[in-house]
Amino acid sequence: MNRFGTPHLLIAATLLVGGGLVMVYSASAVSAELEQGASYAYLLRQLAAAAVGLVLLLGLARMPVVWIERLAYLAWAASVVSLAATFGPWGNEVNGARRWLVAGPVSFQPLELAKLGVIVGVARWLSAHSERIGDFRVGVVMPALLAGLPAALLLAQPDFGGAMLLLVHTGVLLFAAGARLGHLGCTAVAAAPVAVYLAVGSPYRVQRLVAFFNPWSDPLDTGYQLVQSELAFGAGGWTGAGLGAGLQKLFYLPEAHTDFIFSVIGEEAGLVGVGFVLACFAVIAVSSLGIASRAPTGFGTLLALGAGLVLWLQAALNMGVATGLLPTKGTTLPLVSFGGSSLVASLVAIGLILAVARPRKRRRAGWR
Repeated sequence: MNRFGTPHLLIAATLLVGGGLVMVYSASAVSAELEQGASYAYLLRQLAAAAVGLVLLLGLARMPVVWIERLAYLAWAASVVSLAATFGPWGNEVNGARRWLVAGPVSFQPLELAKLGVIVGVARWLSAHSERIGDFRVGVVMPALLAGLPAALLLAQPDFGGAMLLLVHTGVLLFAAGARLGHLGCTAVAAAPVAVYLAVGSPYRVQRLVAFFNPWSDPLDTGYQLVQSELAFGAGGWTGAGLGAGLQKLFYLPEAHTDFIFSVIGEEAGLVGVGFVLACFAVIAVSSLGIASRAPTGFGTLLALGAGLVLWLQAALNMGVATGLLPTKGTTLPLVSFGGSSLVASLVAIGLILAVARPRKRRRAGWR
């Protein structure tokens, strides 16, 4: 039986956040000096986000799961409203995409809230209707709507990768809740042509796919990011070049302190550092699954499973992109990359898992 639980989860998360702060400073010091006038500018912003996330984590960890369940649909609605708001006056367009809300010095990426909002909303629906999970309308259609509305808003930004993440999270929860495999299979087959069309429907997405298969065919343009990432890992070897001694972060590797921080880890800490990060996320995955399996309610099981999935699935996606195993997709490494929205959301996800792990007097009684 999986006995990984709260201590293992906390240790792994603490190591990732602490190591992330170190690597954010290492990867951003030079660019921050030039752009912000202080080498520690991005580090201070990350520390502030970590403080906010820690407060939310502690609050959620002590919150009764039944309270979270009651607020689930409100959280889902808030995520939809925040995504819709990106098309309003507070939305900020960068490189043709409206993915940020900006109010003065504060910026926020609604996708991070949407990932958690969909998880709690779908988890509540499935646990509340567990006796009818075999009904296609109840077990597939309604959860698909709960995920589909925010996914549609993400596609309009556009953010194809974010939309696909929401749908994958929902599919995993449906499978875990006991939805019929035939229903899931038919839905996946019906959705596949749409997904393929969206994946190749834009020239820049096609370029990403071409660069993924052969980045060295155009190392100065479409394959530039992946080539520079591969060079970083190659330079790191077994033990790395040493903390702060990496060269790829010096304006060679794009988004060194955000999307490609894993490449900086590979260069400066080598295979040892890469293995350390992989091990920490493996512990988070196993711990969240263990906590989910021991949850006293169906909602708690799905909540812990979904919150853990948000962390380790995105980590796998980020590391897969950095190592060239997956096509380029702009996504952060949870708990590690620079980004206030990402770090706060990641710590909130940890808090949700801890809330489920907190001892309860009630015994498990099916999915109710």
